[in-house]
Amino acid sequence: MSVVQVCARCAARWPVVGGPTQSNGVGGPTQWCPRCSGVLLIPTRTEIYQPPNRRGFRWIARSPSDPRGVGDAPVRRSPSTPRYDAVPQWGLQDVVDTSPIPPSRADRMADRVGPLLTLATILYGLAVFAELGRYAILVRNRTKLIPQPLLTVSDAAVYFTQLGGLLISVLAAVAAVCWLLRRRREHFARARESDPRTASEVVVGCAVPILNLVMPAVYLFELVRRDPRGTLLVKIWWGFWGFSALLLVVNAYWRSRPGIQAMADGVLINAFIALVAAVTAALTLIVIRRIERKSWRGEPELETRWVPVPRSVLEEKTVLEEEEKETAAL
Repeated sequence: MSVVQVCARCAARWPVVGGPTQSNGVGGPTQWCPRCSGVLLIPTRTEIYQPPNRRGFRWIARSPSDPRGVGDAPVRRSPSTPRYDAVPQWGLQDVVDTSPIPPSRADRMADRVGPLLTLATILYGLAVFAELGRYAILVRNRTKLIPQPLLTVSDAAVYFTQLGGLLISVLAAVAAVCWLLRRRREHFARARESDPRTASEVVVGCAVPILNLVMPAVYLFELVRRDPRGTLLVKIWWGFWGFSALLLVVNAYWRSRPGIQAMADGVLINAFIALVAAVTAALTLIVIRRIERKSWRGEPELETRWVPVPRSVLEEKTVLEEEEKETAAL
């Protein structure tokens, strides 16, 4: 009878020198296989060794809530086979969350760009009439006194339309930048390309003065470079955008001039600036709808394709129409 240790990796059997137990500490069982450095199982007598079914360890099923590790409380194990109320599915089921992802704050702001630009166009359009009404009052005041209620109504109309248009325009500009970021992300993802410009670069180009006179148009040209009509709309919008900025500089200079006539002319300049601002806001909405392939109301645009028709088809259609007229006459 001899005592051997079996390698758990290569199944090699190694004799235990000195037996499984030895009081003087010489010889005895080892831990690692000399051949493959695998783990050696517990010493076993050769006459009861049955390779490779018998092992020096056994699997024990434990609940995930049971304590484990060094220093854990002892667990009372049942000698019977563990039972489960259902088939264990640990790691066998991949639960995919199919619930829609809630839109971010920037996406919600981008969805409001259409109503904000429409409201800005309306307010600036009303501001044109309010400024013209004030100018008419100034002309009338040269010969006759103006009632105080009429002056109050005129001032309220000018302040409401101009300040309201300015506030809505700022909100519309923020919404337009959010829309531009989302549209560029979708555009380059559809083309399977990476956006050459970062989000911070786009925001800085649209927010920093002087830069925002050039860079927004550049960002839009990168989206409509394959659309001739869209490119033309962006060029027209760019012209109005730069012209409106120039008018603001002219208005600031004109307000610094003394005299009543300069103040009256300033009212006409304000009316013209409001008109340009209304047209610019409307053009911004048209450009956005063009890039989205939608109508100005936000409805999906039906794409049409023009193809040449052979002359034979037209002649056949003419013959059929003449036959129908003859039949109707009879």
